[in-house]
Amino acid sequence: MRVLVTGAGGNLGRATIPALKEAGHEPVAFDLREIDTDARFILGDVRDFDSVRSAVRECDAVVHAAALHGIHLRHWAPRDFFGVNVEGAFNVFEAAREAKVERIVLASTMGVYGKSLEPSEDAWAWVHEGLPPVPQDVYGISKVLAEEMGEYFSRTAGMPVVALRFGMYVPATFEHYGFRLLFGGVDERDVAHSVLRSLEHQPKTGFDVFDIMADTPFVEADARAMHEDPVAVIERYWPGANDLFAEKGIDGREHIWAHFLWPVGKAKDVLGYRPRWNFDEFLDAVRRDDSSRYPFLGLPQWGIPTEG
Repeated sequence: MRVLVTGAGGNLGRATIPALKEAGHEPVAFDLREIDTDARFILGDVRDFDSVRSAVRECDAVVHAAALHGIHLRHWAPRDFFGVNVEGAFNVFEAAREAKVERIVLASTMGVYGKSLEPSEDAWAWVHEGLPPVPQDVYGISKVLAEEMGEYFSRTAGMPVVALRFGMYVPATFEHYGFRLLFGGVDERDVAHSVLRSLEHQPKTGFDVFDIMADTPFVEADARAMHEDPVAVIERYWPGANDLFAEKGIDGREHIWAHFLWPVGKAKDVLGYRPRWNFDEFLDAVRRDDSSRYPFLGLPQWGIPTEG
């Protein structure tokens, strides 16, 4: 397929465009600023309908990733979030409808859950797609509205839409990256894998939504155990991990800041999502003092970021 990737200069585009090419697709990169890419590039702004309409023409699918994100809340006004995230999403969906695009993959966010992420007094949050989105900032509500537009266009235009609620994958230190895989983080290569799977998925109702995180062995009962002693829970699932961290001078407690657990059972069962880069691989890299399999760590973000 010829696949338009909006916000192609962000983290999602950086990971997904090479994956699309490797899978035999033809990526078309769309961004509001010039970027370094070997894909066909179109300069444009999702807030400009004519620009989007021109870019979508002759494309088979769209991966819509252009957005403002939570990291921009302190520097961008609420109206900017609605301009980019809501009006921009409408422009993409409407242009795709006109062009009879085969399908759209919408980059959404864990941020749509908002208040549903809050832990109880005696347990961490156990988060899944069945929980209601209760956004608590303009970023979250803008993404909820984008998802609702996706459902609307899939229903009225017969255009399959898959919304992917991504976990955290902005560049980070090696240690922080590894621990956040346990609590809503995801490797950008698995992000790209989920996009490829979504391009093949045919939702039964035309629209579907999936949480995209690293895979963990946690069960719901672990939410209470994590509240009591997260380090002990990690040791139970990965015996010897804490001795390894002590040997390498890593204080795991410094990197445990998120108080929620995130199963990806729906994405695995329905989407065929198979995350490759999980906590086990991180532990192996720590043992070998080798982070070379993670070349993206610490890199600056390009363009408009695409992480949830």
